[in-house]
Amino acid sequence: MPEFPDIRFKLAWRNIVSMEDQAAILEEVRRLTFDANPRIWLGIKLLSMYPKVRPGEMMNVLEGHINLDEKWILFPDPKEGIPKFIHLLDEHAQLIREIRGPKGLPDMFFFRHITARPGVKAGTRFGQKQFRMWWNRACKNLGIEGVDLYGGTKHSTVTALGTVLTPEQIQRGATGHVSDAFKRYMLPDINEALTATRAVQKVQSGGDKQVINLLGIKKAAK
Repeated sequence: MPEFPDIRFKLAWRNIVSMEDQAAILEEVRRLTFDANPRIWLGIKLLSMYPKVRPGEMMNVLEGHINLDEKWILFPDPKEGIPKFIHLLDEHAQLIREIRGPKGLPDMFFFRHITARPGVKAGTRFGQKQFRMWWNRACKNLGIEGVDLYGGTKHSTVTALGTVLTPEQIQRGATGHVSDAFKRYMLPDINEALTATRAVQKVQSGGDKQVINLLGIKKAAK
């Protein structure tokens, strides 16, 4: 076997947006696309709400993968290699039902073009750039720069979750990630960090504990 060089690299961080900016972008996507094809806005909306799913995985959802009676969507071939589900809130199941209209055949892509136009056939699956194109257009209209679809939905949502959930809760319930890549998805546990800072503040002010002399400076006896 040939010898391969040892390549060292660090995983890059993605730019994120606040939940207020994310909501504004989603609303702009809705304004731009809803009348022509509401499935564009719906796909991006679901990506922001269910960070377990990647854009490419959302694109591949078939009609038969969606069960609105039980309120779940199946992703049979995700990057992790193990089929996964997202469990829909009632309002999201109803939203899909309203936008879907008459149910298509089980092997039809759900995120598909509704009407034909030059170079695009009605009923065909969205291209890989479809969600990203409309996200970027909405960001441009709002003057928001440097935040891509992945960072603005998945990464931004998970980072915001760090203010109310522990990393373990986020990994189990929101992302399903088990690798070190998860560290790129959120700030450190904010609740835990604030608790530690308040403890520091307490001991520094005397509190009900003995103040720790961190610098090892001895006070002269009076």
